[in-house]
Amino acid sequence: MLAAAARDITIDARSGAVEGASFVERSAVALLRGAAVALKPLHNFGFSYVARFIRTALPSSKDMVFVVGQASKMRVGYCDPYWAILAEPNYPYETSVRALVVDARDVEYGFIDGGSNHGYWSIIVSGPDARSKRTVAIEAAPDTFKRLDDNCELNERRFVALHKAIGASSGDKVAIYGAKHEARSTVAPSADATSAWEVETISVDDLAALPLFEGIDKFLVKLDVEGVEIPAFAGASRLLDSDAVFVFEDHGSDANHENTRHVMRKLNLRVFWLGEGGVREISDAAELAGIKKSSRRGYDMVATRSPFWLARLDRLVAGPAGLQ
Repeated sequence: MLAAAARDITIDARSGAVEGASFVERSAVALLRGAAVALKPLHNFGFSYVARFIRTALPSSKDMVFVVGQASKMRVGYCDPYWAILAEPNYPYETSVRALVVDARDVEYGFIDGGSNHGYWSIIVSGPDARSKRTVAIEAAPDTFKRLDDNCELNERRFVALHKAIGASSGDKVAIYGAKHEARSTVAPSADATSAWEVETISVDDLAALPLFEGIDKFLVKLDVEGVEIPAFAGASRLLDSDAVFVFEDHGSDANHENTRHVMRKLNLRVFWLGEGGVREISDAAELAGIKKSSRRGYDMVATRSPFWLARLDRLVAGPAGLQ
């Protein structure tokens, strides 16, 4: 267990142990856990409202630090409506990504964390649990980037944090929309939407060419980019032809599964599902209708045409490793 700083409540996301919390703050953590368990059958619908209510009813000036792995910690706001779900011990967060990271511990690869938010996967992949892969985290929203950069510092600057947006090319200026840090996008939600921020784009291929990755010939690319997955793939033409594997989001609200159709038909990648309910290859995008149970969340698909990564994914499908 890691010692809590004076401004932090430290919560071990695995064991559930809590340090640095008052009675009121421990009560808040207990309520968050109860809500996570109670709302699980509803795919956690309503949890963000509960977290906001707890934050108001049981206030604190402290942040929460979740211990997410060996020597790995992530600081978030008190009762953050998105991240406070980690108060439930061993919460199964993004199991497709975890399955891939666990299976590839023995591989020397570069990790590109597109839309990294507070840096959860960058923290884990750059840390001891994943055998310290070289990692770059990209976050577009300036306030969220401050959280990401704080977590980079909290984890001894072992990954690179960039304040940019993933795009089809580098150097363009794009606006950022959205109030919730976990759902911000460079896609305007309506014709009259306004934005307070503008950020420069960078392509996946240009990220892979950073000096950080010199000598690396294999990549794991996570594209959690809120509606710009197809442009992100357009900026990854070199990596698509290399030993790279991609994790991209197909949102539950898209009944036509456009991202997966594009990846399979236009990019000729094989697509796999490594999440809850069975590890398998997707032979037709229509199969996602049986996977996407909630219209309010995204579902992570794994895609590649690299023989190296395909051999590992085929092995996972034949007999998936445990997600310890």
